Amino acid sequence: MLIVILYSIAATWLALYGLHVLLLVIQYARHRHDRTPIVPLADYPRVTVQLPMYNEPDVVERVIDAAANFDWPRDRLQIQVLDDSVDRTTTLARSRADFHRARGIDIELLHRAHRSGYKAGALTAGLEAVKGEFIAIFDADFVPAPDFLQRMLPCFVDNSIGFVQARWDHLPTAAPLARALAIGVDGHFVVEQLARNRSGLPMIFNGSAGVWRKTCIQTSGGWSPDTLCEDMDLSMRAAMAGWKSVFVPEVAVLQEEPDRVDTIKSQHGRWAKGGAQCLRKLSGPLLRSNLSLLQKAAGLMYLSGYAAHLMMLVVLVLWLPLALHPRLFNQLPLTFLGLGGLGLPIEYVLSQLALYRTGGLRKLMMLPVLMALGFGMAFNNGLNVIDGLLNRSGEWPRTPKRGSNALSSGSLDLRRAWRAWIELGLAVYTLITAGLMIEAGQWVTAGVLLIYAIGFALVGGGSLQTQRVARTRPTPRSVQDEALS
Repeated sequence: MLIVILYSIAATWLALYGLHVLLLVIQYARHRHDRTPIVPLADYPRVTVQLPMYNEPDVVERVIDAAANFDWPRDRLQIQVLDDSVDRTTTLARSRADFHRARGIDIELLHRAHRSGYKAGALTAGLEAVKGEFIAIFDADFVPAPDFLQRMLPCFVDNSIGFVQARWDHLPTAAPLARALAIGVDGHFVVEQLARNRSGLPMIFNGSAGVWRKTCIQTSGGWSPDTLCEDMDLSMRAAMAGWKSVFVPEVAVLQEEPDRVDTIKSQHGRWAKGGAQCLRKLSGPLLRSNLSLLQKAAGLMYLSGYAAHLMMLVVLVLWLPLALHPRLFNQLPLTFLGLGGLGLPIEYVLSQLALYRTGGLRKLMMLPVLMALGFGMAFNNGLNVIDGLLNRSGEWPRTPKRGSNALSSGSLDLRRAWRAWIELGLAVYTLITAGLMIEAGQWVTAGVLLIYAIGFALVGGGSLQTQRVARTRPTPRSVQDEALS
């Protein structure tokens, strides 16, 4: 009976989350042709560009050059390179900052000898020296176009707009995992962000490729280091404080997707833990806020998004004991809730067709890879959700970026190896469950379980492959520098 109760709770939550995605798809269909309101610039406000980074030698020069090339009056532009690096990134950043300063650009390198507060700490330190009334933020792997500010600042149509978010686009890559992840990113921005924003629901700043009103940051409590998703945290606090936001899908900023299993697990694990920390921190204030009931429900669903992986893991583990009692399994009144599982696939298809027309069908060939990868991340992300619910702090892991010409290098982390073996064990466990489901006539469930098995094998095997490569490859120079610091 306990198994049935736990399974029903987890499956119902997953179905409700899927139905929530379906509602966003409907809102997207209603608003997809809406244009972003703008007010032509009567003058040029002062803008500060912040470039937070940590150990990014392969991309640091590119992002600094992009910011320095903004089509904006030089006397109204300030650039802050917020560098916490312990490798040669600092030397490269200082050289480019000196070069552009000689060209008349107001640019400074603010180097911290510690990572206190991680990205939130760096942004807070930079805020003390900000000259602009608006602040544009870019992570190190982003490449904004020269007209970025010209197109974003007119979206601040009145003083109630706290921040404006652009869409993330993708630098060219042949890496299969990066191409698969790009579909997920497109779905998030094209469908979810547009639907939330145009429907008046809370929308988060995605951490990069956006512009904040300085007053909004200050009156909403500033950047806080007590979660690993400082962007989600501040965005939700700004919404509760009454600030509005604008999503601008017409403005796209190129960036890199991670292309190795270990870096994908690290990035999504941080998002899962940080999202859970935000859920723990903000649920109470959100429910007590002046937002509408619908806005509160949507905000809670947003904050708990990565909990879907934990629920997926619960369902997966319980499927085997239920498969041993097929009559009981067939009696569970949850079949209708399976419609919620259509939400994300529909979202992905719509986003690809909207962005690439007929070419979107070709890009959708990577959708099975994305689904397998997402299922395979359930254990990794589920553990991070639990960690985030139990712990306020944690390390802000860097997601390595290769740059246009750099080569990926393996990273040795034996502490994570046991997770990879568990993921491989889950692949076998899931295959056994799939076989039992086939015997019980549950063909659809068996098919889903096979995707789970492939995903766990992909994620676990990819992690172990990284460990093997790391043992046979010399330590990268940047890692040596960090160890010696």
